[in-house]
Amino acid sequence: MDEYTKRAKEWLEQKYKATDEKGVYKSYAPIYGFSKDHLCLGLYKNNYNILKQIKRVSLEYNIDSFLEVGCAEGYATHLVKEIFGFRVNVCDLSLEAVKRAKEIYGFQGFVADVQSMSHIKNDSFDLVLCSETIEHVPNPEKAFEELMRIAKKVLIISVPAAKNKKEEEEFVSPEGEQTHLNIFTKEEIRSFTRGGKIRGISLNWLNKIEGFFTTYNKNVFSYKSKHSMAIYKVVRFLFPLTKRCYSVNIAEIFIRLDYLLWGILPGRVSTYMVVFKKVPPEFKNKPKKYKNILYYMLKESKIRPYLLKSKLKYDKKVR
Repeated sequence: MDEYTKRAKEWLEQKYKATDEKGVYKSYAPIYGFSKDHLCLGLYKNNYNILKQIKRVSLEYNIDSFLEVGCAEGYATHLVKEIFGFRVNVCDLSLEAVKRAKEIYGFQGFVADVQSMSHIKNDSFDLVLCSETIEHVPNPEKAFEELMRIAKKVLIISVPAAKNKKEEEEFVSPEGEQTHLNIFTKEEIRSFTRGGKIRGISLNWLNKIEGFFTTYNKNVFSYKSKHSMAIYKVVRFLFPLTKRCYSVNIAEIFIRLDYLLWGILPGRVSTYMVVFKKVPPEFKNKPKKYKNILYYMLKESKIRPYLLKSKLKYDKKVR
């Protein structure tokens, strides 16, 4: 394990032990119910796209075994298990993350570095998911290779998007622990996954509209002109009202629009998702009756506040 990954592992071990002042586990994912945080809206959109693709895959393959690599506390795997009923496993670089997935959702898991999973045999899992993980590792090419190797039928990956090679080459990793080391172009992802099917998630222009309800941060606006700055001031003035109006129903509208409009209307995206089918489809299955993906994710997937036995205090450096 390289030095950067060792440091990242140490940081993650602390992150997944973090609690609030009452000892309740602090989760990045919205495990306790619908969250109005703008970061969670991005997570909802990412998971919705992933779950929609899994639903399609289930029509073509008999999926029995599922593995999420980089599982955190297991939120995405929880959605997969409850909606599709697969036999699931999880793994993460952090032992504490694997423990949380076991304690909160009852998942069996193990510790693994996505760049080196030699202890896992080839073609071990019918469906492998790795979401928002590869951008954090020093050797993304090796990570792609390992994921391709352990997936038996289908591999789904999501990573931050680069508009073109120039943007990728000029990308400077932000300071801080466990930050993005890489962003990826479509061409690069296709080369890593031997032509996997790519779709975009989180249209940037739609993100700005969402900002009227979730944040009035200047970063979501282009204010090079007086006109743009005036719009920002209006939004800042109205934000207390629009934020109060933001609800699960409005979030559902944004999630559906983001999914439907990609490929129809032009615009940059924040994330690319690739679906790689390692073997040809096995059959054309009849549509199965699954739980409503959006309804379950936004309204039914919550758990009770989880009290860590250790009662570790929240470290302000962990975010």
